[in-house]
Amino acid sequence: TDFIVNGLNNYSGTDRRFQYKGTFNGVTVVDDYAHHPDEIEATLTTAKNYPHKNLWCIFQPHTYTRTKALMNKFAEALSLADKIVLAKIYPARETDDLGISSDTLRCEIEKLGKEVYYIDTFEGIEKFISEKCINGDLLITMGAGDVVLIGENLTQK
Repeated sequence: TDFIVNGLNNYSGTDRRFQYKGTFNGVTVVDDYAHHPDEIEATLTTAKNYPHKNLWCIFQPHTYTRTKALMNKFAEALSLADKIVLAKIYPARETDDLGISSDTLRCEIEKLGKEVYYIDTFEGIEKFISEKCINGDLLITMGAGDVVLIGENLTQK
């Protein structure tokens, strides 16, 4: 039983699943690997129970094919956040953009009456977030790509 108690006492959670990354200017930063609408919905629903003023989600869509196929479901799931920032689609192995971009998704979320932005560089997103997030906000970086770097950069400044 000592082995089990020790294991539970030292368990720090799963990497990239509502993983606390730190704070900046009183803003709490969490990262999550969610890249499917069902995962996004689960994470943002959970986040609503975390103390916060505004719930910000920086989402990096993963692959053009998934984004196009699930466009409306992505829009609905992401609309659970108070404010959404979209990064460029992470293409992984894909080279054909299928005529869409994160701006296409931005338009769909906007139709749902949400505050949503598309910024095509991580540097631009970091600058925007550092100017717009306020003390007490909760910021979630979300996606299967390298979006985690945004939150890590913000908490290290």
